[in-house]
Amino acid sequence: MSNRYVGIVAAPGAPDELARKIKEELPEVLSEEFEDDHEWEVGVHVDPLTSYAELTKELFQKTDQYYQDSDWDYTIFITDLPLYHNESIIGIDINEATEVGLVSLPAYGWPPNKQSVLETIVTLITSVQAKNDKESTDSNEENRRNLKRIFNRYFKFNKLHYEKSHNDATDSEHSIYQMKNNLRGYLRLISGMAWANNPLNMMLVLSSVVALAFATGSFSMVFSTMWSLSDLFSIWRMIAVSIFALASMLVWIIISHDLWERLEEGEDKRFLKLYNGATVVTLIISLVFYFTVLYLMFLTGSLVLLPPDFIIRNIGLEQIDIRFYLKLAWFATSLSTVVAAIGAGVQDENIMKESTYGYRHRLRSQEASEE
Repeated sequence: MSNRYVGIVAAPGAPDELARKIKEELPEVLSEEFEDDHEWEVGVHVDPLTSYAELTKELFQKTDQYYQDSDWDYTIFITDLPLYHNESIIGIDINEATEVGLVSLPAYGWPPNKQSVLETIVTLITSVQAKNDKESTDSNEENRRNLKRIFNRYFKFNKLHYEKSHNDATDSEHSIYQMKNNLRGYLRLISGMAWANNPLNMMLVLSSVVALAFATGSFSMVFSTMWSLSDLFSIWRMIAVSIFALASMLVWIIISHDLWERLEEGEDKRFLKLYNGATVVTLIISLVFYFTVLYLMFLTGSLVLLPPDFIIRNIGLEQIDIRFYLKLAWFATSLSTVVAAIGAGVQDENIMKESTYGYRHRLRSQEASEE
């Protein structure tokens, strides 16, 4: 029985976390795939990879560097960078000279299913091993085309197409599996980038804002004016108030923390739109979580602190049911969100920016240059 080593090089953050989860299962899956012909060892190595998506040349050069410097049987790169080939979105790339496989997580959408990425890696390794063992009578070109059908299982709602192209960065031919850069492809890419931004981490940053909003709303909720207004407001007006409150908070966070990427000379507008789109989607997801948590807190508080008989005596209603409390909590959440937006502007700027693509990759580039 021979030993086989799989080196997974992952970008810091979400790709690294996913790679470590895959590491736990990959040896067993490979043993089943190859019927215990090999003893499998998997290692995860963290590398910033590159600074900006526009500089993908650096990323591909890095794959060559790892291939030359490391005595690994198989090398897989997992990046959170959005990658393009001409006008198409790259999902998977295989260097035909080195057989290094590259997986772009944003192309998998939200969230990149661990099982899909795991099976992608297994497929890449199986393909390389079959080529090395010359088990297939098909040509390498035909084998690469056949992989498209397998990879398409992991890209639901978006079909991959295969293309072979010369890559100047590695000076070799690459097999590229890519999807069209249409609206569906763009939304898939944006959602995958938002996942890499980790909206839940931003939600933790906003925890103090939740406390401020709850304190403000709880004080207002003991007065009968809020009870009367919440009862008088129609559902559509309540929806409008909520959208206004969340939109105000979204805009204020972006402005106060300077999260909006601006076009600089020589940069590609396509990537600028991706960065800003991912930032907006990340914030929207975080604020939806924020709004939900705050709403549940107000609903619990109103049920505990405001007896129905007391409310009836003060605002003259004939009866109080659960719908009244649901609307009251909703109204309190919306109003307190407007106030809390001010608090969101004084959060730690660096922590907020770490949840955006542009800042995070600039930071990685700076750290790499210092090393």
